[in-house]
Amino acid sequence: MKNYIIFDLETNGLDLQNSAIMQITMLNKEGSILLNEYVYPYDNNIQGTEIHGIDKKVLKKNNALDLTQMCLNIKEILRDKYGREDIYWVAYNNFGFDQLILENNYHKSNIKIPTNWFFIDLFPLMKEVYPGLKPNYKLKSVYEELIGVNNNLNYHSSLTDTLCLLEIFDKLFIHEKKFIKYTRSLIRGNLIYQYPLTTLSGYHYKMTLERMNINNIGDLCEIYKKMNFNKDLFFNFLKNQCNIYIDFYARNITKQIDMIQIMNI
Repeated sequence: MKNYIIFDLETNGLDLQNSAIMQITMLNKEGSILLNEYVYPYDNNIQGTEIHGIDKKVLKKNNALDLTQMCLNIKEILRDKYGREDIYWVAYNNFGFDQLILENNYHKSNIKIPTNWFFIDLFPLMKEVYPGLKPNYKLKSVYEELIGVNNNLNYHSSLTDTLCLLEIFDKLFIHEKKFIKYTRSLIRGNLIYQYPLTTLSGYHYKMTLERMNINNIGDLCEIYKKMNFNKDLFFNFLKNQCNIYIDFYARNITKQIDMIQIMNI
């Protein structure tokens, strides 16, 4: 049995390079809360209150940690519980957001992440297992379709979202053999270049990248490098030559490749 950690973040923005964590919740597969803490943003920039409800009063009332404390606490909790075993971090839109934010916040705190942390994204797995889900694949919609409507849930709280995600994870666990397609290493380090395109948020099997001999993240990073890391050129390449017609997907892949490059300079 793998050591699965179900987690969610609330942040002060959506910028992958600069957003700070303001709340984090971690559960194990059995549903025990390993960590549920508010965090003072490293840049002291408190934003997004209208979405997640976190302001200075909430941070103070809940004895929010600073970023360094958060990073050290996470490592200590996981080391005490699992020793040096591999850890699999499970989130929704993990590849496009949570993994990138978590790693970048660790980087800003100058605290090293263990190389045996891996990340699983349930978002693309949901799209594979439940094609055509209506009305959309947002966490709330998925939860209500798989589990049921609960008007008492306060979405955009990392605790609520993680508890919902755990129930979704339990429903998807019968497809555990498919998890490997949607699992990747840390983005910092050489391992990330070996991972398949299925570990990029926004990728879809109908895209034609493989026909162009683009088979993994490393292949895309090489193309981005040849374009001198020009995001506009790379975005247009994805749209016009790789037939990724939807701007959102092309932009999402561009952001991830750019972040991988930044984290490996």
